[in-house]
Amino acid sequence: MFERIKDCICHPRNIGKYNKDSIGIVLLTIFLFFVLALSMQGVRSFTENPFDEYSSMVVSSAVIQHGDNNVIYDSNSHKITGDSLKIEGNGFQLIILPTEEQITVGRNSVNIILKEEEAIVYYSASKVSSIAYRDIQVAGFKLGDVALNHSQAIYNFKIFIDSILDSSRIYFQVSTFLRGALTTFVYYLICVLFSFVLSISINPSIDKGVRTKLSFYDGCSFLVGSFFAYLFNASIIVYFALPCPLIFAFITFRHIVRVIIRK
Repeated sequence: MFERIKDCICHPRNIGKYNKDSIGIVLLTIFLFFVLALSMQGVRSFTENPFDEYSSMVVSSAVIQHGDNNVIYDSNSHKITGDSLKIEGNGFQLIILPTEEQITVGRNSVNIILKEEEAIVYYSASKVSSIAYRDIQVAGFKLGDVALNHSQAIYNFKIFIDSILDSSRIYFQVSTFLRGALTTFVYYLICVLFSFVLSISINPSIDKGVRTKLSFYDGCSFLVGSFFAYLFNASIIVYFALPCPLIFAFITFRHIVRVIIRK
């Protein structure tokens, strides 16, 4: 198996010798390459925070632009009081003290709903997380002071929003990983398809079943490129990895000679 993996990475001219591999061996090899690619993708997805300091800054700026209000957070009672308020910004929506009928979540946006004693985060119509205010370590603040650009109130409010967004971190990390995994899988299948088509023009005499197996092996070079793209956090490497299966297919099928015995 090690030699097979090595050839799929470094020696495409030798891939033809695996033409008699069973379906199980082919699937196992592909699985190992996917584990390689997705493991590094997982490391990136689960070690990077989907929200940074800029996220709470954007929410704070939207509150400032909205203007004065009478919303207050009391850190002793861990409650929010005041009038209902709805603020929309770029990619997010902040809804404060809504009634159940007033909760309308925006599509393809992060929706932060501040109830009296807890905050709920939605992404589109999906509930992502909730957190009680008693679990947030921050001093009290008046949202009106945030709107008036008072530095201490803004600082406390940003910590408050950061804690709420952090409660949804796992959801967005998993979502990022799954989207990336699906993208990698689709790109891999596209690479295999184009490798299969290219191989027909290079060596048309090979059986369809053998051609398919070898094309799947050639496609594994893309998964190696995907691994390095996530390792170095450079998405441009993916675009260099996409033509690799075609290059491998060209070399693989050029080095296969089928002997036809005529009666």
